[in-house]
Amino acid sequence: MLIRHTVAAACLALSSLAAHADLTTLSAPWPPSGSSGLDGVLFNEVNANGVMVALGAHAYKNSASMANDGTSVFYGQSGLYAPDGKGYANWSFDFAWNLGNCAGCQVILSADSDPSSAVNLISSNVTALGNAYADSWNLEMSFIPFTFDAFDPSSTQFELKVLNAAGALLAQTDITVDIPEPATLALVGLALGGLGLARRRKS
Repeated sequence: MLIRHTVAAACLALSSLAAHADLTTLSAPWPPSGSSGLDGVLFNEVNANGVMVALGAHAYKNSASMANDGTSVFYGQSGLYAPDGKGYANWSFDFAWNLGNCAGCQVILSADSDPSSAVNLISSNVTALGNAYADSWNLEMSFIPFTFDAFDPSSTQFELKVLNAAGALLAQTDITVDIPEPATLALVGLALGGLGLARRRKS
């Protein structure tokens, strides 16, 4: 009976982490020219009122994508990526937009400065970066306007929106990157192990 419950938990974990129903990869302008290993990054893309905004996340230099719930939540690994010596977090968030023919539109990128489940968005006007622009930022970069602890469990929300010249909202997308407690990751691993044991016994 215990194994059945473990298998059920594993199946639920796999279904939530593997589903990509609403997330999508982008064509131009993503990935940025000259980049490598980012072709599989998944985005929460919104097209509305003639403009496009998209946000995603990926494991920093390790792989192009992270586990996700298929809609807007990504699950990352705590700690710093050490091999390159930059001390960046193990994950980065990605963003892209296209303003189409919208004259005077402004692009606002916001990041959550509260590592808990509460949200405290700090916004930046990033319109000057270009009309159709895509990039990847890591929260350990020096120009991020708050201190981010890559080692602690966290829940970090990102928001990207386009406002017209009068300040009205045209399109908005958001994602959350959750860094779980190590114990939570261990439970998922145990569930997956139980699934493998059940398959072995069945065969």
